[in-house]
Amino acid sequence: MTASKEELLLSYLETRDPDTRERVVQCYMPLVEYVARKLSFSRDELDDLVQIGCMGLLRAMDRFDVTKEVDFSSFATPNIIGEIKHYFRDKRSIVKVPRRLQELYTKIKKYTREEQVLGRSPTVQALSEMFEVSEDLVIEALDAWQSSSAISLDMPAYSGSDGAQTTLLDQLGTEDHGDSVINKVTLKQAMQVLPKRERRIVFLRFYRGLSQAEIAEKLELSQMHISRLLTSSLKKLRENIDATSSKKKGPKSR
Repeated sequence: MTASKEELLLSYLETRDPDTRERVVQCYMPLVEYVARKLSFSRDELDDLVQIGCMGLLRAMDRFDVTKEVDFSSFATPNIIGEIKHYFRDKRSIVKVPRRLQELYTKIKKYTREEQVLGRSPTVQALSEMFEVSEDLVIEALDAWQSSSAISLDMPAYSGSDGAQTTLLDQLGTEDHGDSVINKVTLKQAMQVLPKRERRIVFLRFYRGLSQAEIAEKLELSQMHISRLLTSSLKKLRENIDATSSKKKGPKSR
């Protein structure tokens, strides 16, 4: 009689037999592939994500405690997701910001904080004049650092009148709360399809919590223009996420 995957897992935990471990991995491979498909942004990277996900599965197997009476699939899924998220963070860190932009951004960051303490928010033009560089270079420094840093979608975007805090993910909305972790990673990837200026506007609005008026002042654009760009950006993000989700689900069976 063929052993179930639960029985194989228990056998591996008792014996640590390499052959049994391989059989357990094969049993739970559909779970790894499911998570990898959910997190993949393109078919080209799917195989890599499956391999990374298997590493998370192996770590989960070694850390699993049968005495806690937790279903292994429920225990393994966050481990698989976490391993893939670490891979994405490491992959992003490969993109290095040039030293001159790092130094300029450090100066901008320090000066901006000092000005904010005084109740002022320096514009791109003001920063350009302060550090005697072009406005394009100021924007390039801000964009380069933003692109190399992971945006935390769990951080509060702003507090409502009732004290409740919302995040960027909350603003975009999601119907499937059970897949919230996967949706967050999908959203981070979707942000990369936006042009630099639109990505910066979304970043300032939902991550920094600036109002449209404050963003307009900072970027020296009209508030109406900011509103249009923000609306367009959110629409692009939703369409991109919906399109990605549809591709992953594949054609419906008849």
